[in-house]
Amino acid sequence: MLANARPGSDLITQHRLQDIPDRFPILANNEYAVDDVNKFEQLAHAERKAATLRDATAGHPERSPRFRDLLTPAGLGPELRSAFVADGATWGALILVRRAGQPEFEEREVELLGNASALLARAVRRGLIAEGCESGISFPDAPGVIELDAHGGLLRASSSAEPLLAELSGATAEAGVRSSSIHTIANATRATIAAASHPGGTATFPRSVVKTPAGTWFVLHGGLLGAPRSGEVAIFIQRAHPTLVAPLLLKAYGLTSREQEVTQLILRGANTIQVARRLTISPHTVSDHLKAIFEKTDARTRGELSAKLFFGEHLPRIQERVPLGDDASFIDAPRPRGREAERLPSASSLRSRWAVAPAQQAEEKPAGHEIAVDDVV
Repeated sequence: MLANARPGSDLITQHRLQDIPDRFPILANNEYAVDDVNKFEQLAHAERKAATLRDATAGHPERSPRFRDLLTPAGLGPELRSAFVADGATWGALILVRRAGQPEFEEREVELLGNASALLARAVRRGLIAEGCESGISFPDAPGVIELDAHGGLLRASSSAEPLLAELSGATAEAGVRSSSIHTIANATRATIAAASHPGGTATFPRSVVKTPAGTWFVLHGGLLGAPRSGEVAIFIQRAHPTLVAPLLLKAYGLTSREQEVTQLILRGANTIQVARRLTISPHTVSDHLKAIFEKTDARTRGELSAKLFFGEHLPRIQERVPLGDDASFIDAPRPRGREAERLPSASSLRSRWAVAPAQQAEEKPAGHEIAVDDVV
């Protein structure tokens, strides 16, 4: 399996399979809700970014829930995993498997993937940049909401969710419900609810920015409907405002944390002096940051920088003559939710908020790198 991940959250936003059945719901449950070895987050923070299931279990893969619940039922045995990490951010991951009874992966193969981690991460990152500003016609859509049962099956969906799900998958609404991004959010939401159920436990619902096959961007929010222990979850789907997409693109360009802060202020119209005052640094330092930002984004002016990050999102709305609201934003652009709205509320308050104001609930092809090591999950 080749997977794309959202930097900062390590949530899988898309996956691709080769010659093997799609059992992503089980994989997602294992990744986000089950205690196991060689999870992508663990590999991302390890010194070597690749490892086999055999080595992680000291030669006893049957100790792994993933081996018992996912690999064995599918007739699979040896597993090799790798996380694609560059500049401290995870951009994707790879799972290689072999049929049960076939030889284990050799150390040289593990070493190959471990050494290639940063290279593959940058390839995924370049792919995101290349497609990040492509324009496609965006139509005003109401946010959609779907409810999933404890096993990931669809219970119900709002009428506004169907076209969004179809766009999310690039095919049909049914395919959208089965997409990796939906199941990732669902399992992460269940894990969040479980963590918050402990005495004194507080948690934040997961959120992910996802790029569709058409080049548009969605925001997926997890939520709770019904009893917390039922396993039923809600997922809210809406188009992403450019201000939500921009941070992801800034990471894709390889900007440092400080360069990202400077860029965000510049995009809001701040001049050099204002940026210096806001960040408590000298104007000379701001200029140095801007020079580095222009070099990394291949922009020559502040206008070009703004165009690279926002024009791909705004151009379709300009062409469609979408009117502006009182805050000078396009009226069809969903506003990002505040942090206080992401805290885990009670089931009753969530049901009330969803029923009364659903509109307020508020990647992607890797560049051409192929690895052929037996079967790819």
